[in-house]
Amino acid sequence: MAESTLRDFSPTTRLGLLLAVVGSASYGLIITATRLAYDAGSNPITVIAARAAVPTVIIALVMLARRQAFRIAPGAFWPMAGIALGQLGITVGYLGAVAFIPVSLAALVFFAHPVLVAVVLGLFGHSRVGWAAALAFAAAFAGLTLALAPSFGLLDPRGLALAFCAAVSGTLLILSADRLPAAQDVLPIGLYMNLFALIVVGPYALASGSLAAPQGALGWGALTFVCLSYVAAFFGIVGAIRYAGALRAALVFNLEPVIAIVSAILLLGDALTLLPPAAVGLAFAALTLATLAERPKPPLAPPA
Repeated sequence: MAESTLRDFSPTTRLGLLLAVVGSASYGLIITATRLAYDAGSNPITVIAARAAVPTVIIALVMLARRQAFRIAPGAFWPMAGIALGQLGITVGYLGAVAFIPVSLAALVFFAHPVLVAVVLGLFGHSRVGWAAALAFAAAFAGLTLALAPSFGLLDPRGLALAFCAAVSGTLLILSADRLPAAQDVLPIGLYMNLFALIVVGPYALASGSLAAPQGALGWGALTFVCLSYVAAFFGIVGAIRYAGALRAALVFNLEPVIAIVSAILLLGDALTLLPPAAVGLAFAALTLATLAERPKPPLAPPA
């Protein structure tokens, strides 16, 4: 099969890229909404538990309404286990990080996962990452670093550790989703992934007595947005990887920190340095170069 190029995207690949944008936007806005929920009186364990419980109920009801089987396709168990573990790590790491460090810095550290995906795929021969693409990834990361310019002397190491956990977990999720068999339906993936998170987090949340509801309409709205947007983010990411391929989708996921930065500026008042125009321009130019230089594995055909 001939390799895909930017001049010859199939409708399936374009759908995958659109879903990648949906997933990136959802993740970028979720982190700011999480900070709003904390500012309204909630805490990480409450947001994480709610984030796991609400999508579990929604997806289960949708599957029951559609009379859809809860089965796992042959060969899907281990990829689904990787997805569930990766999503749990993202939830705990990313949502927990913003309780200790600024949203902008959490986004920067989480942004490392597309680079990690490209490195892993290149090392194991699943994609051919050329020097131009590799340098473009590094330049994009450098551009976002300059744009955020955090004050590292004031940072809590717990927040940095949690954000790095989220980055590693995001890498695991993308690589695991790339190995899903085409016969595996998406809804059972979402159900079991969120159910796993609920089983892990729920008992601790109840036993610790640390659940704290947000106060006011803004706090409840932020918490509701976090829960519902995670559903959109998950299906966007899995669909993007399935139809556009892991490396190509990872390039689009670079939009996530930019969206997080903009939303943090507008909604939280996060301040940047005087460098953002040049730095963000560097990031976008580098991402464009990476896309042009990328030589991906052909995307997965849609299920029959």
